[in-house]
Amino acid sequence: LPCVEHLADKLAKCAARDDTFYAKALENARNLLEPFITSNMGAVEDSLVCHFGADSDALTLLDLIKQKITSFDDIVDLVNKYLSPDTQESLASGARLGLYSFLEGSNEFCDAECISKTSEYFKDLFTATHDAETCPTIESYCGGCQNNADSFISANADSVPCCTQTAMDSIIGSLQSLIEEYGDLLSKIESAVTETVTEADVSVAGYEALKAAAMEQAGCLGDTYDELADGDCA
Repeated sequence: LPCVEHLADKLAKCAARDDTFYAKALENARNLLEPFITSNMGAVEDSLVCHFGADSDALTLLDLIKQKITSFDDIVDLVNKYLSPDTQESLASGARLGLYSFLEGSNEFCDAECISKTSEYFKDLFTATHDAETCPTIESYCGGCQNNADSFISANADSVPCCTQTAMDSIIGSLQSLIEEYGDLLSKIESAVTETVTEADVSVAGYEALKAAAMEQAGCLGDTYDELADGDCA
């Protein structure tokens, strides 16, 4: 954590000395990320074929993304299309505040000697969740995986570290605040995605089914989080 704090401070000082610092950093990041994304695209396609089939809408959506985004500049163009300069500045400012809030909270987390307590608890939780028959992977969390996790939490009530609950509440609270603040923007992007999917002759019903499946998994994870966050702590 001290290394992260030092890095954040270093970046702020560099940006103060050079107005083009972040632009140069973005360019360097692009040069590093583009080859990485390109080299791993085949693995993404293989995974989609394995899970949804070669003729699935999921693969069609991936092809659509590959057509729309062929370079880092395309990503920048999409950002500029949907985010006004004021919104982009607001997001950047919020990210900076979030970073320093995270660092402050992390210091409290470390001071409470919570790292080892948390890692030990989650190691036991993940071990209990995994089962060769009921939860061989967590790609589908609802059902067996959730039942195993919830059973562990219930059987070990009062054992979750209080500092772990505090950290989790802080993270979830930050995410909820972002969703509430930028709800209109998210709706606008969702509408644009649906329109693009329709234009690409992708089954809207198939797209909605994929989205619903993702929401179902998120809901099951949320239920487990509630079980973990609402119980008594040690």
